[in-house]
Amino acid sequence: MQVGHYVVLGTMHVRCATAEQLSEWAGWPAVDQPLAVSITPCGWFLPTRVPGRGDPLPAELHAILAFGRRHGCAYVLLDCDGPQSSALPVFPW
Repeated sequence: MQVGHYVVLGTMHVRCATAEQLSEWAGWPAVDQPLAVSITPCGWFLPTRVPGRGDPLPAELHAILAFGRRHGCAYVLLDCDGPQSSALPVFPW
């Protein structure tokens, strides 16, 4: 059995436009996604590994993924009811 670690953060850490982009990417075939995105009922589940493609990601996603890696997590769950971190920017919705 394999056990993984992930951190939960509130969606206030992404801009509205980035949220729309994540939802769009989640509907694409995995090979076409610039970042692997799984949609959840309340947000998105993202791997923290550095994206291998040259596609530009919104700056706040780089910060969120780095935050997850610094905390030893393989994934980040962005959830509308998730907590706010003072280490990350917050955006109005």
